[in-house]
Amino acid sequence: MSIDLIKSIKQAEAEAEEINKKSIEDARQILSDASNQSEKLLLQSLEDAEKEARAIILEAEKQAAAEIEKYNNDVFSECEAIKSAAIKKLDRAVEIIIGRIVRPDGSS
Repeated sequence: MSIDLIKSIKQAEAEAEEINKKSIEDARQILSDASNQSEKLLLQSLEDAEKEARAIILEAEKQAAAEIEKYNNDVFSECEAIKSAAIKKLDRAVEIIIGRIVRPDGSS
């Protein structure tokens, strides 16, 4: 074999070795980038889920507050109706009590 052919083969082997090293470096970089990207996506997904959870909780709290307000208004109205009915019967109750304590002839 000629020296030129051997030099050519050695050069091709060296180039192949460089290509192999470059490919390994590129593969490592791709894996690193993919890992970083997946971590970013995971963090973004968690952040989005937390935002959605906070929005759901906030909406549930608003609905609960509205229901509580409605319930309080209903209870207040019912209490007022009971007070009103009691006031209307108060005069009659006083008459009955006075009638039982004080006899019709004016004596106690």
